[in-house]
Amino acid sequence: MRTTLTNEYRPDIDGLRAIAVLAVVLNHLSSRLVPGGYVGVDIFFVISGYLITGIIAREIGAGQFTFARFYERRARRIFPALFAMLAVTIVAGYLLLLPSDYAATFRGALGTLLFSSNILFWREMDAGYFAATDAKLNPLLHTWSLSVEEQFYVLFPVLLLVCYRHFRKHITWILVGFTVLSFAGAVLLVHSKAVAVFFLSPFRAWELFAGAILALGEVPKVRSRMIRETLAAGGLLAITVALYFYDERTVFPGLTALLPVLGTVAIIYAGSSGQTFVGRLLQWRPVVYIGLTSYSLYLWHWPVIVFAQYANALNPLTQYLPAILAASLLLGCLSYHFVEQPFRRGARVKTKSLVKASAAFAAVLIVVCIVGLSERGFAGRYGSAVIALDSAREPQIPYLQCVERSPQQWCTIGNSKSAPDILLWGDSHLLAWAPALNESLATQDRQAFLATLSACPPLLNIEVTVNPACSTNNLAIKAYLQAHTEIKTVVLSANWGWYFLAESPVTGYNGGDLLGTGTSIAQRALASTIEWLQANGRQVILIGPVPTYGKSVPLSLAMEAAGGHHKNEYSLASEQRTKYAPFFDVVETIARRDMFVFLDPIQWLCAKDCLVMNNNLPIYRDSNHLSVAGAMGMEPHLTYGLSSAFARTAEALPKDDQTQTRR
Repeated sequence: MRTTLTNEYRPDIDGLRAIAVLAVVLNHLSSRLVPGGYVGVDIFFVISGYLITGIIAREIGAGQFTFARFYERRARRIFPALFAMLAVTIVAGYLLLLPSDYAATFRGALGTLLFSSNILFWREMDAGYFAATDAKLNPLLHTWSLSVEEQFYVLFPVLLLVCYRHFRKHITWILVGFTVLSFAGAVLLVHSKAVAVFFLSPFRAWELFAGAILALGEVPKVRSRMIRETLAAGGLLAITVALYFYDERTVFPGLTALLPVLGTVAIIYAGSSGQTFVGRLLQWRPVVYIGLTSYSLYLWHWPVIVFAQYANALNPLTQYLPAILAASLLLGCLSYHFVEQPFRRGARVKTKSLVKASAAFAAVLIVVCIVGLSERGFAGRYGSAVIALDSAREPQIPYLQCVERSPQQWCTIGNSKSAPDILLWGDSHLLAWAPALNESLATQDRQAFLATLSACPPLLNIEVTVNPACSTNNLAIKAYLQAHTEIKTVVLSANWGWYFLAESPVTGYNGGDLLGTGTSIAQRALASTIEWLQANGRQVILIGPVPTYGKSVPLSLAMEAAGGHHKNEYSLASEQRTKYAPFFDVVETIARRDMFVFLDPIQWLCAKDCLVMNNNLPIYRDSNHLSVAGAMGMEPHLTYGLSSAFARTAEALPKDDQTQTRR
């Protein structure tokens, strides 16, 4: 490790911070503004790794490093503004948030105070649409990145000190080794464990290590002005491409994270060797100022956005975006000048006072969070109707343990005394129907296998970008049906509207050749899947889509019941059918075939206006999945449709097969 590291202030790095924080803020305000703005966090990680390593390495080289001094600086930098934001968020949450969201906020605050909110949000978001609440409505969701950095601050100084004392000549290569391991883990798992790779430190550490390696000074400086300019310009171009060509559909992080990370490294490296045009742009005073306030701006922007969403009944914030941005910038500036700066100046706040005040404030916040959780988000603030509606967002989901099983492990539902001769095949929407299907099949002395996988439509010869396991799952089902002729009926159910969108996650393939994506592929796949099933002697029962909405139904109903919000308008039957037109086009082409029955939940739920409540309970658990109450309310319709279909199948079968089917 070189000993020529300097402590020179780099205003261009504050300019990079400005790009990072503005990218994140604008992306959170509206993904259309900066579609790939989430890479701003990756830019922050590289900068943090670079700066922290530079500080530690200089002090170790000078024999001045102590853990106490290092963590005191981190505390002065992180805690005051963080504590202020947490306190204000908890107070504002009491005034605005429903009990379940307020309880989730307390969990987020506890995770933040214990440097583990990234783990908390990983667990919550990994549940996907089976999660109890929507993590994106948690005003503390953004603290996950702070926890990643805090975990790095705890472990990295120890690693660097051990390496300096025992492996001094190999420090750079050791860090390169950790970088490669972390990056390889992210690349290998980003498809199968995307949420874990996004939130967890082991898969993000390589970004911090990239900055750390650069800070050690082992990479020779660039003597050529032309090469410096090219590096800096290339770095800025790489970041810009990621900001505007990545979006929510990009598989990230993993290989795609290389672009913003290497772009940031290139700009920092070029700037450490001399002045560049990009460096001068980044040193523009307004840009540097935003960079200086970036930590506070990052802390405050997300709570402002979430509370604005709540105050606007979760309706689009388009007309309020300038005001929200202005409020975030103002809070960031005030926090920087009146909270961050006074505590960072050691002469004003002594170390002992800082430690005592931090410990006391953290203890108070922890106690408040524990009480808030024990009181279930202080539910007593609202009446029983609001509490009941809000509680409907945290449902028990029957048969959840049956998701993602191989054919040998499939659950069965219905009458257990009957031999299974039905296959229920679909995604999480099929799972939502399962309680009603169980009741319906039991009353008809039938039993069925339950084959369900989230985000995986029951379609052959397709892949789903958000679930790489889908095609393998469906091929296993196809093979099972080929081998088990006793399965006479196949019931298909899915979130059809999503798969039939122009921006559908469905892609078609034939022997490895990509056929296309979007609506046309979904239409072709549904028709060909039904054709294959019928050609192989199966009756097909297709359960159509339920009406779906742009936001959580029980949440909207609870907010409406709580008062202060506009009445929610729900769709007409005609609007839902228009929404699902590409799906119904396929149904119309095959509706009159033998051995095919179509069950239409829109007809059941929408006489004119579509129902969202039954017996004072929401019939949805979110924006598109039926609740248990909703599914059971449709059970009479389901039973009638299934019994009619089974009767038609029995009439078409030889007498011996009829006997075997009923056995």
